[in-house]
Amino acid sequence: MGIYFQAKIAQVAFDFRFDYVPIFSNKIFRWPQKKIDSVDGKMIIDQAYESIYNGANVGIEAVINQTILILRYLLQIISVLILMGFLSIRPVIIVLLLNVLGYLIQGLGNRWYSNHKNEQNKITSYQEYFSRTLMDRENGKDIRIFGMASLLHQYQKELANRLVSWQSNYSVVLAVVNILQRLFNLAGIMFTLLFLIDNKSLTVSNCIFFLTAIQVMNTKFGNLRNAYTLTNKNLAFVPNFRRFVESKLDTSIEDKQNNINRFKQLTLNNVYLKLGNNDVLKSISLSIHKGDKIIVVGENGAGKSSLVKVLSGLYVPTSGTVKLNGINLKLVNAKSLQKHMTVQFQDDVLLHFTIAENISCTDLNNTDYQKVNEVLRKVHLLEFVNTLPNGIETYLGNELNSNGVLVSGGQKQRLLFARVLYKQADLNILDEPTAALDPISEKNFYRLIQNELSTKTVIFVTHRLGSFVKKGKIVVMSKGKIIAIGLHSDLLENCELYRKMWQAQHSLYTAGD
Repeated sequence: MGIYFQAKIAQVAFDFRFDYVPIFSNKIFRWPQKKIDSVDGKMIIDQAYESIYNGANVGIEAVINQTILILRYLLQIISVLILMGFLSIRPVIIVLLLNVLGYLIQGLGNRWYSNHKNEQNKITSYQEYFSRTLMDRENGKDIRIFGMASLLHQYQKELANRLVSWQSNYSVVLAVVNILQRLFNLAGIMFTLLFLIDNKSLTVSNCIFFLTAIQVMNTKFGNLRNAYTLTNKNLAFVPNFRRFVESKLDTSIEDKQNNINRFKQLTLNNVYLKLGNNDVLKSISLSIHKGDKIIVVGENGAGKSSLVKVLSGLYVPTSGTVKLNGINLKLVNAKSLQKHMTVQFQDDVLLHFTIAENISCTDLNNTDYQKVNEVLRKVHLLEFVNTLPNGIETYLGNELNSNGVLVSGGQKQRLLFARVLYKQADLNILDEPTAALDPISEKNFYRLIQNELSTKTVIFVTHRLGSFVKKGKIVVMSKGKIIAIGLHSDLLENCELYRKMWQAQHSLYTAGD
């Protein structure tokens, strides 16, 4: 019967894992981006995943399996105790008392594990990062060329030492618990022997029965304690899973009723953003109107990419407000926002799907093939794509299709901009879109923006001061603040940082330093 129930539970658990995949991913997609980017957020996701998908020996399914074993052992123990009780109640009381003491000792071990589980979680979460890093084939070339294998090995060795130290401490706790429990088992046998010797009315067969029963009882109680220990260990996953399930979600996708029909204005008023202990944006105030061409410039680490995440609604400011058409951005329905805004991040990804799907961001049945070909022509990739065996239905990368193609950094950025052109959003935010382009491609890119997005609002984030900076209003950032706003000619005269950046870049293309 127990085997039957375990088989049924295994089937139910498998079905649950399979059915929960879209729910799991949907919850992650609805997390605030700031939480996903945080160390704590990554650990919650890792531990929640482990609690569900690590099989029958770990996680929630293990709790169910061990609970069934506990019930089975309890029934067996109760049966033996009843048989012993018919002959004499005193050995039963002795065995029960000593095993209660054993459980109290076991509880101390379980408490140590629960108190130190978070430490193990952090170590295993860090190990997951190294596993993902080593499994990502994109990282292989850098690791080889720069000889970083020894550095990775050093970090992994440190993590392994921390894990070994944690496991050694836990092993000591388990050893002490096991020794004390065995002593209690021996004490049970000794007390029973003394009782049998003192009670001369018991027959030899009864003595043999009692000793055998106690051995069976000790074994069953040992199994019960082990199942109880494993249950408690795996119950440590439940809070992690609960933290994941109960984490605050971005409800704007379904719940927020504020829709926008057209982009009119985006305003930031005294915005601050804190990530961890760092203030990455400070006192940011900015107004962007329909048709504006805004160029955000600054040194590395000035806060430009963080500003993009605030403008796009991915990060909610720590204080201050961001308003879209006069409505607080965090109250705008996400689907409505996605319809009228597009963002090209500097670290955007191309999924290992077809070229058409990567551009349209939907399945092939809902993709406008003619429009895909048109935007590919505009970014000068149509000729390249037409040489591929399956054209725009060719897969990018070879993770999902062995015939997939690999593209260069410049081709990747042009494909990402083709995605922007395909969407034709009112507000277009481009974060370092020319970083991987050669000078000729960069010049063509600026011309393309002017031609294709002339009536659209464009926020162009860059540290490269190309010809495009002369076409719009420039926002200069430094150390998380906006230090100047103006036209190119005005900033050359009035903003020292901008002047230095312009002169430094200009000197790269002229004779001199």
